Order: sequence, then structure tokens, then C-alpha cells
Amino acid sequence: MTDSVSSSRRTVLVVEDNPGDARLVELFLREEVANPFRILKAAKLADALITLGEQHVDVVLLDLSLPDSFGLATLARLRAEYPMVPVVVLTGTNDEVLALEALRQGAQDYLVKGQGDGDLVRRAIRYALERSRVDVALRRSEDRFRAVFQNAGVGVVLSEPDGRFVEANPAFCAMVGYSEAELRGLRFHDITHPEDVGRNNALREEMRAGGRDSYHLTKRYLAKNGRIVWGRLTVTAVREAECDGTDMRFTVTVVEDVTERKRLEDHMRLAATVFENSGDGLFVTDANSHIVHVNPAFTEITGFQPEEVMGKTPKVLSSGRHEPDFYERMWDDLRAIGKWQGEIWDRRKSGEMFAGWQNIAVVRNSLGEITNYVAVISDITSRKQMEERLSYQANHDPLTRLPNRTLFQERLSRAVARAHRNQSLVALLFIDLDRFKQVNDTLGHLAGDLLLQQVSERLTGATRQGDTVARLSGDEFTVILEDVQDPRDAAMVAHKILHMLADPFDLGGPIANISSSIGVALYPADAGDPQSLIKLADAAMYRAKHLGRNCAQFHSEAVNAEAFERLALENALRVALEHDEFLVHYQPIFDFKTGKVVAVEALMRWRHPEVGMVVPAQFMALAEDTGLIVPIGNWVLKTACSQAKAWRDAGHTDLALHVNLSGRQLREPDLIATIAEALEASGLPPAALVLEVPEASVVDKGHDPAAIFSRFAALGLGMAIDEFGSGYSSFAFLRHLPAKVLKMAQGFVRNVANSTDDTEIATAIVAVARGLHMSVVAPGVETAEQLAFLSSFGCDRVQGFLLARPMPADEIDAVLARPEPPPALAKRVVA
Repeated sequence: MTDSVSSSRRTVLVVEDNPGDARLVELFLREEVANPFRILKAAKLADALITLGEQHVDVVLLDLSLPDSFGLATLARLRAEYPMVPVVVLTGTNDEVLALEALRQGAQDYLVKGQGDGDLVRRAIRYALERSRVDVALRRSEDRFRAVFQNAGVGVVLSEPDGRFVEANPAFCAMVGYSEAELRGLRFHDITHPEDVGRNNALREEMRAGGRDSYHLTKRYLAKNGRIVWGRLTVTAVREAECDGTDMRFTVTVVEDVTERKRLEDHMRLAATVFENSGDGLFVTDANSHIVHVNPAFTEITGFQPEEVMGKTPKVLSSGRHEPDFYERMWDDLRAIGKWQGEIWDRRKSGEMFAGWQNIAVVRNSLGEITNYVAVISDITSRKQMEERLSYQANHDPLTRLPNRTLFQERLSRAVARAHRNQSLVALLFIDLDRFKQVNDTLGHLAGDLLLQQVSERLTGATRQGDTVARLSGDEFTVILEDVQDPRDAAMVAHKILHMLADPFDLGGPIANISSSIGVALYPADAGDPQSLIKLADAAMYRAKHLGRNCAQFHSEAVNAEAFERLALENALRVALEHDEFLVHYQPIFDFKTGKVVAVEALMRWRHPEVGMVVPAQFMALAEDTGLIVPIGNWVLKTACSQAKAWRDAGHTDLALHVNLSGRQLREPDLIATIAEALEASGLPPAALVLEVPEASVVDKGHDPAAIFSRFAALGLGMAIDEFGSGYSSFAFLRHLPAKVLKMAQGFVRNVANSTDDTEIATAIVAVARGLHMSVVAPGVETAEQLAFLSSFGCDRVQGFLLARPMPADEIDAVLARPEPPPALAKRVVA
């Protein structure tokens, strides 16, 4: 037997009570020269046990007959306390039965004294050591296997070739609910689902016959409690090595519990089936809202193919119908509660808008991080259209298609609520048709219906898009005007309606002539609630009827007079422009140093055929509000340029013309073209024209005039800042303007002689002008004291009633021809 024991020195404990025998054994052992033994001796079992407890012993050579122990009991006691130490029995009894029992109890060998030499003893010792080493390695291997077997996270089963269970680890027992003892009485097919037994048997028989060494199988177990457990099996055959390899000893089966995985797979398969076959459109995005998957219904609803939207955000569907705060509220819900649902209008690929009911849910991973968003779209366009049709029918008059009484009441309530929040006005017009009954009785109901339809069209044409025109009943109509700035606005609409309804109606042959009576009530001036407003407007309408019909009346007599007076004035202004009732007066502007006229300012006057001369203060605000200032201003510009050119041609070659521009004119897109046209038509040089712009327009935050001022400069026009000091211009702002003249606000000029504050302001204005290399004009000078103060401040130019009033062009000729300055200014020049 080959000695493969470690080369380190081996210790042998000789337990022998006979000194001669002990000495003989020692001599036998010492003959081991290559790898000598270390020898320990004990005469009693008790001494041997002590030695084993204190020292390392590799093998025990044991006599069974000892003073304190006899026979196999000696071996049993030693093995009980030190089972891992190999024992070789050396005794004087040649008993085969005894020898076999000793070997059964764990002895490595059985030697009889006197029946062998030293080689036999040494060989037995070496064999015992080798067997011990192998046993230890085997036990360790078995321990490792047992640890893996018992603690594996997957099921491990050892079974006979016929499928009978031999061993099963705790993981498998927990999986199927049987104890290991219960499983030992069963075969594999006893706990296999009947539908899977056939396939399992076929694979096992093929392996048993040598056709395969292993196989994989996913099958169902029937747990003890009746539950179905899905297992993923890897079955391996262990065969007899001595045979031809086909004789199968047992099988090792590793079982992974995939029940949850199968449930998830089935759930995902079901979800995928629902996803692909749902009648609702579904799409999934990643955490950054990029679309990663859509179903066929999505394509059917939106018209977009999957490849057209992949990687894009849902904005590709945006209809533009919702305000940004709609989407902000949606995202607030998704962040707060992880879902949102609601009605949303989207746009198909064709551009058609559609209504959808949309459910959006957030998908998070195990860490709570958002991974996806899932959206479900139900196309509710047809339903919405049906709802809208029903709502329309319930809220609109079928004949005229105007809002009926129900919708009118709702809109009036909303208008009053908005006006209350915004502190604005609402005007309610109550309209009754005069002589409608006569048309109905003489021409028939069809003609009457046609007349009502045409009336509704004219009323709608007379109002703004946001206003409401409604038919209450019969020939009664109402108009709700929101955001009314002034009662006169309502008066204008009322008069417009009166005129439009007074025109003849073509009823498909017959011509009908009717008129209307209109009552107007205002919120909150006349009433504080919708119902009271209706009653007051109705009462005002009946008052209009009693006054002879074809007229409009406000509930308030005071408002009635004011509103229609303004309306009359506006109408008169429009007529005045058509009938050449406007004319231009000119006021000279004098140089302080020379006393000569250096410029004239064009000032408009209105010569009313009945009232006489009307000054601008009485109508300019209305002209500005109505926009009439634009055509009137254009006329003034052309007229004044022609007159200024005539004066320059008459020898006053340095005379400049000042023309005022209002804020409304500055916002006109055609202003530059109008100025250029006036200059070209008159021949007046651009440098001779000075445009006076109010300081309020220069600093107007609602309109940036910088571009128009730059174009003034590009044309070579002069520019003056009028009413300077009344606004909030800064030095930095003025520095970038092309203006060369500051025209002081008349309020400072008026009080300069008797107000310290105004004196200081006037002085500051002159200082500002000097710092910006601009000249200063002081207008509105009416007293010598004012003139003296202004002269002391260093003003460059002056104008006012003290020196010359505004006058017609023919009177200016005389002023221009006069060589000496006005008396008040002459004293100042001499001084």
C-alpha cells in the first residue's frame, strides 16, 4: 500500500499493559526509518484517555484487555470519547467474530499478537492513517454537501430511478408543504399536476434508458394545501461508475420556485393582450415624457403611426386649446397623487381636433423613482358632439339660433359677477320691435319668422364678438355689453341698432319697414343684481315706446342726457370733417433774444354751424377716444404744411412750423407715410417741420415710441417734447431722443411768478435743456411778471396771449411783416 501520509512526524499511542508486548511494538515502530513515528505509551485505558485529551495523536494501537477495561467495551469507550482518532486493535485473542465486531465498531484493523512481524504492524498503522485521512476528507465533503443541501435557496431533491423521494431539502419541503418524512413515501408524480405527469415521465424514462444525462422542465406541483406551485427543474442522473454508465443509481433535481414569475408573466401577457386589443388608445412614456410604446387603438384614434411618435413627447398631440395653467394643474396632480384624469382636447395627425377622456398614471420602481407614465385615451368626440347638440338645443332659440332666455340669464349672471370682480360696467339693452305684429298679421308667420332671423343677424353685426345677443320671446331681444368704459359706449351701440333696424327688410319679395324701442340699464349704477337689471331695462324700453318709438332710453335720466349728448357730439365731429368745418389758427413763437417770430404753432379750431367757434378743449378728448383725431390730425398737418411753405416762399425763409401729435396718432402705422406725403405735397423742407410730442407719450409704458422717433430723425424732422415736466422722463432717456426742443408745461409757466416750487422746477427744466444741448420754449405766457421770470431763467423762446393770440393765417402775415417785437417783449429785448 502506497504511503501517501504527510511527511510530518506521526504520533502513535500504544495502549498495552504488558511491558514486554509494549516494548516489542515500540521496536517494530522504530524500524520505520524514512518517516519515523513518535511513540507514546499508556498501560491503562484511563491513562490513554488523558493522553488523548492533552496531546495530538494520529493513531491508537489498542490492546482490548487492560487492567481497567476489557474486550470491546475498551474500544467502545475510546471511540465514544474520541471518534475521530483511528484505532488499530492489537490483542491476543484470535477470534474472527470479535474481529468483525471490532471493525464494525470503527476499528481500522485487527491484529493478533504473535501472528505477524513489524512490517504488518507498520503497514496497519499506515493504512489506518490513510483511511483516517480519507474519512476526514469524506466527512468534510459530506458536511459541505449537507450544508448546501440544507441551506440552499432552491429546492434540492434526491430520488430513486423510479421517482421515489429519498431526500428533500427544507427549501423544497417549504415549497410543496410536505415534510421530508412525508415525501419519502411518495413518488414525484404523486405531487405533480396531472397535465404535466406525462411529459415528466417521458423525459425521466429517456434519461433512465441512457438517452440523456439531464433535462430541464417547467411544471406544476400540487402542494399539500392544494395550491399550485410552478417549478423550474434541472434533473441530473447519477450513474454507477463501475458499469457502462447506463445504470442510474439516483437523480438529483434542483427546483426553482417560479410561481411568482409565472404569475407576473401571465399578468404581463394578459396586460399586453389588453394593451394591444383595447378599444382605448394607450401610450407609455419614459420618465422624461418621451413616448416609448403605443397600441393600435392609439394609431386609430390619432392617425399617428408608432414610428411617427416614438421618442417624441405627448405635445405632438397638443391642440393649443388649453391654457398653460391647465397642464400645470395636471402635473401638480401627477406629482402629488400619482395620477390624473380629465377631459382634454387633442389634435389628430390630420389637424382635426378631438375630445378625449384621459387617464394618466405614474409608474415607480422599488426605490420610488418614476420610470414611466401610462396614459389611456378614450375618444369622446361623438359623445361631446351629442352633448353639445343637446346643450345647444336647450340653450338656443331654434328659429334665430340666438341664446334663449335660459342661456341669457346664465350669461348675464356671469357678466355681473365678472364686473363685480373687475370693478367694471355691464350694459343691458332690452329691445322690442315696433310694428312686428303688423308684419306678422299682413304677410304671414313665415314672413315674420324670416324678419326675426334677419333682425338677429343685424343685432349680431352691431355688437362685438364677446357680447351676447339673445331672443327672449316673440319680438323681444336683449344685448349684454361687457367691459363698458362709459355709458356713452352703450348709447353708441343702441343708436347703431336703431339705425340698422330702421333699414328696410327684404322678405323674399315683400319689403318690411319696422323700427325698435330700446331700454338700457347699467350695472352697478342702476341695479346690483341681474333680475333687477332686467326689470329696469324693460321699464326703460317701455318709456322709449311711450316717447314715440324708434328711440333708446337709459333708466337714469342723468345718464340718458350725458350719453346721448356725447353721441351727438361724436356724430357732429364726423360731419364736421366731411363738411370742412375745421380750420387752423397759428400762434407765433418768439425768440427771447431778438424778439422776432421764429416759428408758428398750428392749432385746430371747429367752426360749428349752429354753436359757432368751438375750442379744442371741448372736443379733443372725444376725438382721441373715438379715433377721429387721426383723420382730423392728418388734415391739420397737410393744411399747415402748405401754409408754412407759402410764408417761407414769401420771404420768411427761416420760419418753422410746430404741429402737435397725440398719443393715438403716434401709434398709427401710416404716420410716417402721412407726414412724408404732406411734406411732398406742400414742398416744405423736413427741417422746417417740428413735431410736438407730449411727454406722456414719450414715457408711455404701453407703447415704445423709440422706433418712430428714430424715423423722425431719419427724415430730418424737428422734434419737441411738449408739456415737459408733467411726466417722468429721465436724463438717460432724453439723451437718446432726437428731440432738440423742450416745451415747458404750461402749469409751471402759469405759476412761475407766485410759486417757489414751480419756479424751481422751471429753473431745473432750463438746466436740463442746457445739459442736453436743447432749447427751451415757454408757452402760455399771459403776464409781464411771467415773462420777466422766464427771461431771468434763460428761456430761449416764448409764446402766449401776452405776445400774440392764435389767429387765422391772413392775420399772421401782418405779424410776420412787423419789424419790431411785441411791446412786452420789446422792453425785455432792450433790457
